Amino acid sequence: MSELAGQTIQQLFKQWRSGDAEAGQAMASRFSDWYYAIAASRLGDPPCRQPLETACRRFAEGVSTVTEARLLPGWSHDIIVEELKTAGERAWGGDFPNNITGKKKPSDLLSKAVDKLTPAQVKLLDRAYDRKVPLEDVKALANEAGGYPIAVLQARYALKRVLRSQYNVQFTEVPDQPNLDWGPLPLYECGRMDGTNEEKSFETWMLSDLSLCKDIAEFSSFAIALRGGALKAKPKATASSEAVTIPPPATTTPPTPTPTAPPAGPNKAVLIGGVVVVAVILAVIAAMMSS
Repeated sequence: MSELAGQTIQQLFKQWRSGDAEAGQAMASRFSDWYYAIAASRLGDPPCRQPLETACRRFAEGVSTVTEARLLPGWSHDIIVEELKTAGERAWGGDFPNNITGKKKPSDLLSKAVDKLTPAQVKLLDRAYDRKVPLEDVKALANEAGGYPIAVLQARYALKRVLRSQYNVQFTEVPDQPNLDWGPLPLYECGRMDGTNEEKSFETWMLSDLSLCKDIAEFSSFAIALRGGALKAKPKATASSEAVTIPPPATTTPPTPTPTAPPAGPNKAVLIGGVVVVAVILAVIAAMMSS
């Protein structure tokens, strides 16, 4: 399947509809990674699990009804957004320990990591992820450190490097130099994007870059803790009344829904691929949830 890695979603979709089962598997895997990044960033894991599972089932059962590749991103994005809204749409604070954090509370790790950052970086991250701080104030701070939004992105990666090197947080996406195209990333994580259209455009664009999806997914627990004021909990700082602490999830693995074959129809190629999509996308999500 390595030759499919460089294919766009639209190319994989067309190959799948032509009867290429491997293309269907590759497409399903990408959509599951994308859905997980959006869901974990907005709600955190485990709160995102039920709407994520439902969204994946809806995708798998309905993808055979999409006939044009250009319609696929918008159609699939509407599904995940609709399901996340049923669970609250976005978490503005919380502690979600997971395998990446070594089962430690993200807020505890953040309170230690800030001592390894410069005061300017800590202040910039704290203000950027706090929606109560006007965006113009964040931009002013960022301009003192090299410009907005790149300075926020650089501070975010400085934090990721400290968490990885000093506290054994298993990040995989920590570039030496940030991708300038990813400048809006912190804006997205902070929940500061201007209206639903800007956020939808960014999330749809994420589908074309799985490294970006990985970056957002693996940092999601920390982003939510930052949104809740985790940096304000540092000694000699003002405690945040917005921070929310949620106990870690139970270790039981949620049940995997039974795959449902797509409806019968004249296009045999779509039916074959449709079964593959159902099986693979649910298997990938089940594996994510069990980790």
